[in-house]
Amino acid sequence: MNSPRTHVVVNPSSSGGKTARRHERIVQELRKRLQGEVTVFATAKPLDATQSTRAAIMQGAELIVVVGGDGTIHESVNGFADGGELINPSCQLGIISSGTAQDSARGFALPKGTLKQIEAVCGSGYRRVDIGRVAFIDNQGKASEQLFFNECQQGIAAVVVQRFQAHHKWMGGFLGFGITAVATAARHREQLMTVEIDGKHVATGHLLGVVVANGAYAGGGMHFAPKSKVDDGLFDVVLIHKQSIPSRLINFPRIYIGTHINLSWISYFQGRSVKVTSSEIVPIESDGEFLGHLPCSIDILPSALSLKC
Repeated sequence: MNSPRTHVVVNPSSSGGKTARRHERIVQELRKRLQGEVTVFATAKPLDATQSTRAAIMQGAELIVVVGGDGTIHESVNGFADGGELINPSCQLGIISSGTAQDSARGFALPKGTLKQIEAVCGSGYRRVDIGRVAFIDNQGKASEQLFFNECQQGIAAVVVQRFQAHHKWMGGFLGFGITAVATAARHREQLMTVEIDGKHVATGHLLGVVVANGAYAGGGMHFAPKSKVDDGLFDVVLIHKQSIPSRLINFPRIYIGTHINLSWISYFQGRSVKVTSSEIVPIESDGEFLGHLPCSIDILPSALSLKC
């Protein structure tokens, strides 16, 4: 049997289980349009997408198509590497967004609608995009490292991710994340953190959170990093400083339109590497997946992936 040219990774449980009802039609359409063998793998548990992607690329896959949400994209992107190095830098990534939040689809300007995304995956167009790499402490207290596609956050966002996944994911990204974020903002305390960007100290103080953005969106449509570009070799770094709870809640809607960056308690930077440390246990997440806690070191991998567009 020839090595597969295209490998499709499907998360049937994404988008509240809706993907399970439509992914066969998507795969049929891909088979019609794509040349060569198309293999399909359906995830059933965490890390399935990573392992399936890695195995397919090692066996010669030239295109990985993810049918799922931000978490599945996150896992699959990690499968592009082995031992911290990309297995085949020329292997392309195609995305058919079928998730709860769909922040990656927004931030990477994917076509809207499943049919247009299928056309993009099967077409000849692509762009080289940046991805991130983060070193952190995992839940078992061990040093760990992962790639991320869209964003990596420390502080309140990681708490929101945990609560959203446990209680409100069924509501969908926009409503579920919004309700969870407001409830968390009403009671989450700032934590003492030190932030360095490109080796230079930029802040030590009580921060509500730190956003290290590759794409512009997170949290189900929050426009955290409105200046972000996914192909400029830079992270956009947003620091959320200490402020009163009423101020948090009054200004919360501004995050959705990107005008929060004009507030006095927001700092906005750009850089290629970010280090965040704390004497406290500060949680960390990336692409909507809870990772562990600080300290963390983050660096950008410029133009690391070919994204079908």
